[in-house]
Amino acid sequence: MPPKIDQDGTPGVKLLRLFRKLMLDGRRHFQVDLAEEFQCSPQTIIRLAGEIEAVIGTSLESGNENRKRWYQIKTLSRSSLGLEFEELRYRAVCRDLAASTLPEQVRKRVDGTIFSLSLLMADHEYAERESVQRKQFAFFSKGKIDYTPHFQQIETLLKSVEEKCICLVRYRAAGKQDISEHRLAVKRLVSMNSALYVLGAVTTDDFRDMRRLINLAVHRIKDVTLTDKRICFDIPEAEPGTFGLPWHEPRTFQIRFKPGKASDYVRERIWADRQKLEELDDGGVMLEIVTCSEPELRAWVRSFGDEAKLLERVSSM
Repeated sequence: MPPKIDQDGTPGVKLLRLFRKLMLDGRRHFQVDLAEEFQCSPQTIIRLAGEIEAVIGTSLESGNENRKRWYQIKTLSRSSLGLEFEELRYRAVCRDLAASTLPEQVRKRVDGTIFSLSLLMADHEYAERESVQRKQFAFFSKGKIDYTPHFQQIETLLKSVEEKCICLVRYRAAGKQDISEHRLAVKRLVSMNSALYVLGAVTTDDFRDMRRLINLAVHRIKDVTLTDKRICFDIPEAEPGTFGLPWHEPRTFQIRFKPGKASDYVRERIWADRQKLEELDDGGVMLEIVTCSEPELRAWVRSFGDEAKLLERVSSM
């Protein structure tokens, strides 16, 4: 029997080293290169690969390229973190779509997380920073708000949701110069029209009861202080499928759109979970819609000029 090339490497050690390399790397490795790295013969690599295949089955892939045999483990590397590579790409898409409303600090953390996950999942072609950071989707907005200066307020608001504690909020409403103060029980943060809002309730002076529901634009919040007062009442859950932010009980309206660009625009979109779209004989459409924000709906209808007409309110629900 010829002497071993690597006198110190036992068959068990070589088997573990080969399995670790294939599992953590996720790329194709040629038999001749593996033999050189592990200081053994190509026949030893064939035998070790056979032992790995006997355990993990089709998860070990092999083939020939330019008359050179290669080995690759794909499925194990993709499931080692409970993620598939396609899922990681979807997360990158979500990052791209949300980028317009994320503070810079959050965008950087999301980018870093996606990059780190891709490295841990051992897909080196995807883990190249330039490939990971390349945007596949872009969001074009009108009047984008920079939330980077508001990062600390957002962090405090999120902490209040997690800990269910009431906040003291200093707020300047649109068109106002004076700053108002609120004892705010935060329900959640929401995004609409490239802007972030806080949904919650104003409490009584003793923090014990809900006085009224409220929503505040995050970029108009001047300061947030987290108190140790726990929320001891239930805040009604807002329905995100209604048109606009919640201000009142659900109300149903009908809007008539003339034939042309306006009616085409309305047909192409879903405006609320509870809506009905009726085709009219003249080519226009009648939209029946449920909203908790009548002022916002009226402003939206006015934006179409004489192409749209808001009819009398159908009902309150």
